[in-house]
Amino acid sequence: MKWCALTFAAVAILTLSSCGSGGSAGLTQTGGSSKWTWMGGADAANQDGIYGAEGTAGSGNAPGSREQSISWIDSSGNLWLLGGDGYDSEGTNGFLNDLWKYNGGQWTWTGGSAVANQSGIYGSLGVASSSNMPGARNSEVRWIGNSGNLWLFGGGGYDSAGTLGTLNDLWEYSSGQWTWMGGSNIANQSGVYGAQGQAAPNNIPGGRFHSVSWIDKSGNFWLFGGNIQLNTGELFLNDLWVYSGGQWTWMDGSSIRNQPGV
Repeated sequence: MKWCALTFAAVAILTLSSCGSGGSAGLTQTGGSSKWTWMGGADAANQDGIYGAEGTAGSGNAPGSREQSISWIDSSGNLWLLGGDGYDSEGTNGFLNDLWKYNGGQWTWTGGSAVANQSGIYGSLGVASSSNMPGARNSEVRWIGNSGNLWLFGGGGYDSAGTLGTLNDLWEYSSGQWTWMGGSNIANQSGVYGAQGQAAPNNIPGGRFHSVSWIDKSGNFWLFGGNIQLNTGELFLNDLWVYSGGQWTWMDGSSIRNQPGV
């Protein structure tokens, strides 16, 4: 089964596949044209989350309607969904930090809170714990590491003190636990750039959201730009970073905000 796109919005799951060849569950082809299939969730917007029991799959479970979430596909083909801006179990519209897994046609709420606008629980840097959890957020970036673990960086959301701002925290999810891997547990941090082209343990991109990211052939994670929201307005970044071997390297672009293109 080859998935070329997957969309999750308003608690509805749609699948589209067969980008020129092959087939997929959830796809109907007539005369060479592809069609969408409604696979689950509601057909109306602004739905509350139905969480069920944590860790237990259920046919009635469904994440609340949301936007600006992040998702991963793991090595077993399971879909993972985290956070975003949307509706919690009580119908509150806010920032979310709930973690969901979709497998076998059912959703499982696997961690985080069923209530919006939660602070992050960081624990000790580099130490996994069942009580650790990134704060509620949206517009972060994510990737899957070489070992198959889920990673996320930054976004706009809540820090350890309950402050809403831009984040630069780095997290890894493995074996059902989160580990705070780097960055600050306090929002609105400036970047530590170091020397351009040189990795260093203290280097870290500043807080941001709406960045662009990708993985290269060697499994290194790349990050470009993003936004910063301040009381004085919105600022833009054009710095380029790579994360490899547990360290960040500032590769290009400026360490100063709002730079024109060259």
